[in-house]
Amino acid sequence: MTVQGARSLQVPAGVPVGALATLGMDAAMLAAARYGRGAFSSDLIGPEVIGRWAAGLMRGRWRHDDIMTEPRQRGELGLGILTHYATGVALAQVFLTLARSGGRNPTLLEATGYGVATSVLPLLVLFPSLGYGWLGLRSGDAARIDRAMLLGHVAFGLGIGLWASRLAPRHDRRRD
Repeated sequence: MTVQGARSLQVPAGVPVGALATLGMDAAMLAAARYGRGAFSSDLIGPEVIGRWAAGLMRGRWRHDDIMTEPRQRGELGLGILTHYATGVALAQVFLTLARSGGRNPTLLEATGYGVATSVLPLLVLFPSLGYGWLGLRSGDAARIDRAMLLGHVAFGLGIGLWASRLAPRHDRRRD
C-alpha cells in the first residue's frame, strides 16, 4: 500500500537476501553445534563475543589480547547480532552487485564459492582482532572454530544463491 504523493521505498536486494542467508548460516551452525557432538561448537565465536568486539571498535579499539578476558559490555548480545546481520547484508549486496555488473544472473555455485571466500574475513581479520591469531591458531580451539566458521560460510553462500534467485530482480538480457 502506498500513500498518494509518497515515494515508494526501494530496498536493495542485498537486504532481504543477506538477512535470510545469514539466518540460514546461523541455523546451520546451531544445528551442527547441537548434532555435531562438539565438533562444531565453541564459546569463542558466539554473538556476544562479536558484540564485545564491536563495542571495542566503537571505542577505537581494534585488537584485543584475548577477547574472552575482556569485561562483558552492556548490550553486547544485541550489538553482536546486529553486527553479524549487517555484515551479512553488506556481503550479499557486494556479491549481487559484482555478479550483476557483468550483465548476468549469479549461479548457486558462484554464490556458494563466494560464501567460502568470505571465510577469509574471520580467519584473517576477526580472529586476530579477537586475540585468537591468524586462522584462530592461538585460541586453543582452532580446529573447532575454523570448522564451524567454514560450515557457516558455506551455508551463507548457499543462502545467497537460493534467496537471490527468488528475491533479487533478474537481469533481463533483452534490455541490453
